[in-house]
Amino acid sequence: MKLSDQRTPKTACCLKSPSTASMEHRLQETTLTTTSGTDEVMTVPPQQQMNNNNKLHAVNHQKIQHRFPKKLAVDIEFTDIYYRTNVWSLQHIKPEKKEILHGVSGEFRSGELTAIMGPSGAGKSTLVNILAGYKIRGVDGTVKVNGRDRSKDPRENFSRLSCYIMQDDALRPALTVLEAMTLVAHLRLGYLTSHNQKKKQIFDLLDMLGLVEHAQTRTQSLSGGQKKRLSIALELITNPPVLFLDEPTTGLDSSSCSQCVSLLKLLAQQGRTVVCTIHQPSALLFEMFDHLYAVADGNCIYQGSIKGLIPFFKDMGLTCPAYHNPADYLIEVAIGEYDADVTVLVAEAAKSVGERRKLPKIITGANEEVIETISETTADCRQPPLQLASLASSEDSSIHEICEQSPVSASLFAQFSLLYYRNLMVLCRNYKHFMIRIGAHLVIGLVFGFLYRGVGSKADAVFANYVYLYGTTLFLVYTGTMAVTVSFPLEMNTLKKEYFNNWYSLVPCFLAVILVEIPIQILGSFIYIAVSYAYTEQPWEEYRILLFLMVCVTVTLTAQAAGFFIGVIAPLKIAVFLSPTIAVLLSTFGFNIFHHDIPSYFLWMYHISYFRAAFHSLVVSMYGQNRTTLPCEQLYCHYKYPEKFLYEMDIRDVDISDNTIYVSTVGLLLHVCTLLAIWFKLIRR
Repeated sequence: MKLSDQRTPKTACCLKSPSTASMEHRLQETTLTTTSGTDEVMTVPPQQQMNNNNKLHAVNHQKIQHRFPKKLAVDIEFTDIYYRTNVWSLQHIKPEKKEILHGVSGEFRSGELTAIMGPSGAGKSTLVNILAGYKIRGVDGTVKVNGRDRSKDPRENFSRLSCYIMQDDALRPALTVLEAMTLVAHLRLGYLTSHNQKKKQIFDLLDMLGLVEHAQTRTQSLSGGQKKRLSIALELITNPPVLFLDEPTTGLDSSSCSQCVSLLKLLAQQGRTVVCTIHQPSALLFEMFDHLYAVADGNCIYQGSIKGLIPFFKDMGLTCPAYHNPADYLIEVAIGEYDADVTVLVAEAAKSVGERRKLPKIITGANEEVIETISETTADCRQPPLQLASLASSEDSSIHEICEQSPVSASLFAQFSLLYYRNLMVLCRNYKHFMIRIGAHLVIGLVFGFLYRGVGSKADAVFANYVYLYGTTLFLVYTGTMAVTVSFPLEMNTLKKEYFNNWYSLVPCFLAVILVEIPIQILGSFIYIAVSYAYTEQPWEEYRILLFLMVCVTVTLTAQAAGFFIGVIAPLKIAVFLSPTIAVLLSTFGFNIFHHDIPSYFLWMYHISYFRAAFHSLVVSMYGQNRTTLPCEQLYCHYKYPEKFLYEMDIRDVDISDNTIYVSTVGLLLHVCTLLAIWFKLIRR
């Protein structure tokens, strides 16, 4: 399978910047229909249903709707959401409970672009994390999806109909845009969807998001705005009805911000529920949002339309200065400027929750906007509210029914194959790291071979060979451990995003990572052994060579498993320090101290040391197994008979097969523990 084996269609970029966008045709009259598809209609003048910001989108809505058919509407309602977390300090032995959210409530509807705003530390990201299902521990309250309590359904159901695009894009820098999209299409659409269908959907998305001409560009070379659009495109491959975004405009220039929010506006107009946190947008961006949810110090101080914000403040005795950005004024009020009484705002905002839930929603057929009727206190009073005789409730669509429309993901084996191929591709493109590892084994093999040349066949150099065998074990343990200690820590953010958004299961991903690293370590070990074994003139007996290879490969792979495990359970800086420290500690047992000299309270470390088991096995493979007398070039050689050396080293009774099985078992257990540690980190949210 070749991820990049696609042809770029000759299509123009559909998404234009707001400053250059123009409407392709003028709507003369728009028909409003209910979500149930009944025959009751009412006509509304176009100027009443479209504000100036909606005209910024130069996109053929009907064309895109045909490409990505609208799913059943999903409305999210939350009541009395509290979030508490533990805060540790040196002054207290037990952690203190800190409440971040204080019983906030609200409703986010399909067809609306909702902005969650507030000053830093107000609880914006915490709220969107809870609603997306990303944060679970310490949460109290009720979240309903289409009127049904979300907690009554498996968590996987809601994650199948929603996606969460985090602030950090967390993309694979070595993959091109097309390769990333193709990989996700194979993972999430499975093989029940034909190759041509996937190809068409990929290019439709790239066309819609203005990324067609960058299809062959690696993600590391994309601009900030392009990376954000690619992050959205990767999640839209399954056409989810709900999108959550955390600070999507952070780090973008004004043009990229406008393009990003325009895209989100378009996605909402297609009937999706789009919720994003945003810090301080410009006045132009602020007007693009349909619904505003403002928080201050963990409380909701306003929820309603953008147009209703200034009248709401005016009723509270707060007047926004002329030519002042309402978004900036909102933040200033939230932090207590203008003598604003935030408690009064919280009380008034709480009253509007019930009023909003009573208001019906209506959908325009021309641009698929969701327009809600607005009361006199929160509406543009110059226009009468729109009413419909009957409206279909989205509560009729359960989570299970919506999930049935979702595509079937790839099988576990297919996931492993795709992820393994991706990791191989990344390895080939980042070949410098691979070449350095292989080169290091070759160079150290030459150095060791030169320093200890000929010691394997001489009776007067047994101790020198003993040191060579120890150095070999230590080198293979170090290279196995240190080469992979940072593998999972560097990928944890990307793994969290992809796993949470149901790209794949954890086991195929884990196997794809370790099965790429294992052959590299084996190859490096073979190169080191081939060079150093020959230079040191170890015995050229086939079974001894095989035993030597087997023990060396086993110990280096076990050390690699230890590196994976330490990298997962410890912070990155601590893991880099901890890995060699543990390796040195384990290496002290069995080399320069005998079993009978070890204090009783340290004997357990002697027995669990896989380094000791492997090192003793190497020594026995060279001097045991009925090896004949060693040639002696001196007048007297104390270790002319190899058995005497094994006896004095207290390793005469070492069983190579038992030790190898033990070392292998330790490696397997470490891999299992690593998998469990990763899983625990992913679910401990």
